[in-house]
Amino acid sequence: MEALGAAASAVAVIELAAKVGALCLQYSRDVKRAKDDIDRFRQQTEALKTIAEGAQRLLQGPDGSRFETAQNLRSALANARSQLDPIHTRLEEKLKNGRTHRAMRRMGLRALVWPFESKDVEKIISDLRQERDAISAALQVDQTFVTPPTSLYYVANFAQ
Repeated sequence: MEALGAAASAVAVIELAAKVGALCLQYSRDVKRAKDDIDRFRQQTEALKTIAEGAQRLLQGPDGSRFETAQNLRSALANARSQLDPIHTRLEEKLKNGRTHRAMRRMGLRALVWPFESKDVEKIISDLRQERDAISAALQVDQTFVTPPTSLYYVANFAQ
């Protein structure tokens, strides 16, 4: 049962990370001043999305119900989601104030402003990296228990 909750959390993180990545891509095209920050931000979001997809595959796979630390994984995924939610909201709000943006763009002016300062981006990237590492650590602990050691597996199944 814990594995199902963790899998649902993984799906939520994947969806949010994809949305944040798409918004970053749009900002990257429209806001030239912050391009480096946006690219680093997007790369970290993509890395988090990739690890959450891996968690989802493992949790929904045939051994998903055997995961011992599903609670730790669900907690790490929930933390990642709580990090991504306000980021997504902030990016989307700035983008949706689009009437002015569209009108100014037609005149050749840039109205879109990246809503984060460089120091904010550093903190967010650090936090996302920490959540990614926590998810990865929970997955590694579980894989140790789920995946039989190769040598013992070979001896038990093929040695005779």
